[in-house]
Amino acid sequence: MDRVRICRIVVPRAVACVVSMCLVSVPAGGQTPAPSVSLGFGVDTSVAEVREIVRLTRAYLTHPDSSARSAGLWSTRATPDARTIDLAIQAYQGFPATIVGVTGTGPGDSVFIVKVLHATADSTHISLLALQRFYAVRANGAPFGWQLASPLPRLTREWPRRDVGRVTFWYEPGQKQCPAKAKQAALFVDSVARLFDVSPPKHLDVYMTSSTEVGERLLGLDFFPDGSGPGTGLGGRTLPTAGILLLGDPRVGEAYLHEFVHAVLGPTISSRSAVFGEGVAVWLGGSHEKSLRTLYSLLAQYQSKHPDVSMAELLRGDAPGGEDATTALYATSGLIIDAIYRQSGIRGLRRFAPVGGSSDDIIRTLPEYISGAAGDIDRWWRDETKHLLSVPGAETDVGRLTCA
Repeated sequence: MDRVRICRIVVPRAVACVVSMCLVSVPAGGQTPAPSVSLGFGVDTSVAEVREIVRLTRAYLTHPDSSARSAGLWSTRATPDARTIDLAIQAYQGFPATIVGVTGTGPGDSVFIVKVLHATADSTHISLLALQRFYAVRANGAPFGWQLASPLPRLTREWPRRDVGRVTFWYEPGQKQCPAKAKQAALFVDSVARLFDVSPPKHLDVYMTSSTEVGERLLGLDFFPDGSGPGTGLGGRTLPTAGILLLGDPRVGEAYLHEFVHAVLGPTISSRSAVFGEGVAVWLGGSHEKSLRTLYSLLAQYQSKHPDVSMAELLRGDAPGGEDATTALYATSGLIIDAIYRQSGIRGLRRFAPVGGSSDDIIRTLPEYISGAAGDIDRWWRDETKHLLSVPGAETDVGRLTCA
């Protein structure tokens, strides 16, 4: 995932590290059902279709997982297609749910849009996690006479597309296509798989959008907490097990190599820390349009500007600097992976992948993988940054190909 959000975003503590991905342990597991499902004042259950869809939605929100398909609550296809499943899984974190809308989409009313608010509230404030949207389609024989469906296929069925090898690029109307970058990305997928000796994805669906917000809406998230201020609103996200990438930075376009690393390694190498998961993606694919070397240069500038900040503070998300700290966080994770690879190659990286725990736990294990990291880790962190910048290297940035 690119960008990482520093843990300064004011969201409920229960979801803070899901939103921020603080480069510590990455939680595994499924969705947490809503403890309660209520109705907004505009949802009129005296209307038969609305009443049936509300019953369906309530049943689904109590079990928002793969069992819903076998139970007939979620629309299925004869041929499995990951684009048709519920992709808005980060909405299910145990927050109370409120069905705020069940609206028709046109003549016949065989398709309705369902909107669900996931939030807690008390007398002083509202903690909003997500505003979710999916479709309800009439389905004879289904338990409630209706089934829920993903918005993704419906919203993108008229989008221009380009097939390159094992990758299909889908373009939001108005987004520019660059065949050279598309080819670069497709070849990069195979090269990452060869480097780590893993099987490449059978197929990837890549959605090229004008912003991260547009990409989230494709999944059915009309709102989900994000960063604010300069440098936000553009980025990428990968759903590795679904083989779906959302690339919302037109400056980089199809050659958003960082996210393709996630697409290849996410399903094939088990990782318990975003230091590994994000670090490898930065090491091989940079971040946004920035190469690894450019990130090292920005890290050196950050270290100079903040001489008292420790590496542990940065990894915990406690360091000052806003977007500059986010960039330094990315660069540091790439620097750690770079150092491990130079000492023990891919074998060393595979051995490091299962290491988890807090940022302090991870730092304590680094001397096992990096000989120079014993002792004062902050001195190593700063000295290693200077050393890598002193080694001659290409200054070009990721996605440097241009299209007429």
